[in-house]
Amino acid sequence: MASRGEVKCVVTTAEPLDAAMLADVTDALKGHVPANSKVIVSTKVDPRIVGGMTVGIGEKYLDLSLLSKIKKVEHLIANPV
Repeated sequence: MASRGEVKCVVTTAEPLDAAMLADVTDALKGHVPANSKVIVSTKVDPRIVGGMTVGIGEKYLDLSLLSKIKKVEHLIANPV
């Protein structure tokens, strides 16, 4: 894929993305890959993330899910400073 200038991205959401949302996400991902690269997006659905999304871009991983935010708050409550 790299030799063809393609970057694989895996987007996981709590509910399926419609065509317009997928197009918006694909456009946003283009800013995170090298110039002139073709973004190849695959999607997954995982209701456990509650909302938001996780994105794997090549070797990078972005966790923008509500589950990760909930876990951070739980950790702060369980371990006050």
